[in-house]
Amino acid sequence: MIQADLPVFEKRRIATEEEIDDLDHVNNVVYVQWANDIATEHWTTVATPEMLDTFGWVMLKHCIEYKKAAVLGDKILIKTQVGRATNVRYERYIEIYNETTMDLLVKTTSDWCAIDKNGRPIKISQEMRDLFETT
Repeated sequence: MIQADLPVFEKRRIATEEEIDDLDHVNNVVYVQWANDIATEHWTTVATPEMLDTFGWVMLKHCIEYKKAAVLGDKILIKTQVGRATNVRYERYIEIYNETTMDLLVKTTSDWCAIDKNGRPIKISQEMRDLFETT
């Protein structure tokens, strides 16, 4: 769950026709893509160029809870924040809202592993932790 006292990264978008399924709402798989996209964008926004050249992240576990459906043209607000960290993993929270009504559509919790460019897990440095705690 996103905490009010920690930094939150946000992104806005509009539900497009390509994201609508045969039930006339945003397909559940699209929410997973949005979650991946905001996590990636958060990292590329806060990381230094050297970090981007050296490190990456892979999702190890993803739990998603669908609350309400979004439909074509809905304004969407996506929020993310990192949670607890271990040596090589970060917990990440994501909440997706209908921005007009502020109804919670989806909430997720995932575990991400820091990796080097060869795909091997790396230790999360204090410098990396500081990025997420101040932005």
